[in-house]
Amino acid sequence: MKSKHHKYSFLCALLALMTILSMVMIIGTDTGWGKVEVTHQVLTSADGDEINSMLYKPKAADKDHKVPIVMICHGGNDMLEQAGTYALELAWRGYAVITWDYTGCHNSDIPTGDSETAPGAISGLPSMGEKTVFNTVKSYDFVDQDKICAMGHSMGGMYTVGFAVDHPGEIYLQVNLGMNNYGSDQNQVHDFNFVNILGVADESALARSDNNVASVFQKEQYKRIVYNNYTDPADSLPDVELAKTYEVTGSDGKTYTRTAYMPASCHAYYLVTDDAVRTVIYAITSQVGLGMDPGVTSYADHGFIHMHWHAKDIGFVLMLLSTVLAMYLTSSALLETEYFGKLKLKPAACAGYPKKSKLWWIFTVLLAVLPVGLYRTGILSMNKFLGMDISKIWLLAGTNNAYISWQWTLSLAMLAVFLIFHYSYGKKHGGCAAVYGFRTREDGGFDGGYILRSFLFAVITFAAGYGVFSLISRYTQQGMHIATFMLSTVKANRSWVFIVYFLFQIPYFLTSTLAMKSVGVTDSDGSEKGFWKSVGIGSLIAMGGLFLLWLIFVLVLLNKHILIPGTYFMTERMYIYVIAILPLCIGMTIANILNLYAATKTNSIWAGLFTALLWGSWMIVSCGAIARYF
Repeated sequence: MKSKHHKYSFLCALLALMTILSMVMIIGTDTGWGKVEVTHQVLTSADGDEINSMLYKPKAADKDHKVPIVMICHGGNDMLEQAGTYALELAWRGYAVITWDYTGCHNSDIPTGDSETAPGAISGLPSMGEKTVFNTVKSYDFVDQDKICAMGHSMGGMYTVGFAVDHPGEIYLQVNLGMNNYGSDQNQVHDFNFVNILGVADESALARSDNNVASVFQKEQYKRIVYNNYTDPADSLPDVELAKTYEVTGSDGKTYTRTAYMPASCHAYYLVTDDAVRTVIYAITSQVGLGMDPGVTSYADHGFIHMHWHAKDIGFVLMLLSTVLAMYLTSSALLETEYFGKLKLKPAACAGYPKKSKLWWIFTVLLAVLPVGLYRTGILSMNKFLGMDISKIWLLAGTNNAYISWQWTLSLAMLAVFLIFHYSYGKKHGGCAAVYGFRTREDGGFDGGYILRSFLFAVITFAAGYGVFSLISRYTQQGMHIATFMLSTVKANRSWVFIVYFLFQIPYFLTSTLAMKSVGVTDSDGSEKGFWKSVGIGSLIAMGGLFLLWLIFVLVLLNKHILIPGTYFMTERMYIYVIAILPLCIGMTIANILNLYAATKTNSIWAGLFTALLWGSWMIVSCGAIARYF
């Protein structure tokens, strides 16, 4: 007992230390350790809708010392925190930066009018919040109004370049990161300096160019922009050279520049790839003439640019670990109380195949292969599931719905696996509802109070993690992202969405838990070693195959700069969903830990099931775009 108390005391101290360190690392890096003011702002559009934003302002900037400002828009289904890497690097170098969630995404409202969504008069593209942000920037007395820059990642690049096209002469510099859409082909006025950045391994560009990103820079529309030539045959225009600055005369008679860069990065990881971050820093500082790193005189020197963002990402990792540790400690403490200790039932007999027997191996491999084998089918069932149109049921937009349709597809297969196991082996060896974890009483009877107690256990466990996360988020003024894994506190208007997606995920967590019974994953000996062994095996079965698929895809992408020919990676935008396996693996591994811990400690599925459902719903609902609230 004494050693257990020592263990919990140590873990509680570790939790406090990680929580504090996460805030120090995030806030310190964001503020340049006191040189930058970071302020969360809620702007209001002309239609009265909220636009969530974050302002980075060098403390030295004021009406007598004006500074350039960069407006940065995140990519599709992301959140403003994803632009934080560039925001802090530029702020360290003397720039003001404002990032925002575009309309309907993350914590910005779904637009109720067309002030931000109406097609631009010239570009035909919506501004998606930039109009409100731009009007706000125009009111800042510390901003050099002649040096307003705009930048967008992926879809954000499409929106920001559209805004620049629709506001000739008002944007000094436009940076497109991972997007080669410049509005209508008829657009012939680009009165702004323009930088176009596409990574050599950009999966989106590779899919659109038959595995040749360099060829994207030679497309007619881009060459005409670079040379400001809309009359001569496109074939007569010279090829665009990378890292070369071209000068053109705009419609207003002023001189503007055009530059293209191709850093070593893929599309999803521009935010965490050193070469891409350095390229963005160089592109902006060299163009504006402020904040160039010592010794960097040309793009050939950009590898020597010193960066700071890594420390913030360490803070994000600590933020996630603190959240998970808080849930683990809370669930452990709850099970030691008299009230929740009643959840612990005596171990039931194991009806699964004998460990390492032939059938055990067959079912283990089958359970590991199914998530991968059904991934494409499940993803593409997002709009039509079993022949039924389900597109109208989604409250979210984008990738997150694809996760759910994949879960539903996999649920059918997992149910089939369980039924085959049960009727061919499990039933003959004592398999029944009680043995499979549905027990609520020692004698096998039903106790509705047990299920309510289990749900309360899950709510308190989840609330502990959410509370720690919220504390860190409150003081850092932001959510968290690790590469493409994002998490944020849930805005009140998403409460109903949370409930709906909680219900949507029940089939997956329930059937996967049952299917795992065939190989006895949750049948540990109750020891700490036995628990972690169950977690390891369970995670490997549930996510190991998908992680391997992601790893092969990324290694080939980053080293060979291709989407593997002859595979489904290049069709139906599957490259987006394969790169998105990483956040899925991170989130579901945590859900698996929470589920298995409660299941092995209580010898029942209920407490773990509810905890995993709450975590999974938070992971899916907290960030990204939303289609409707009800």
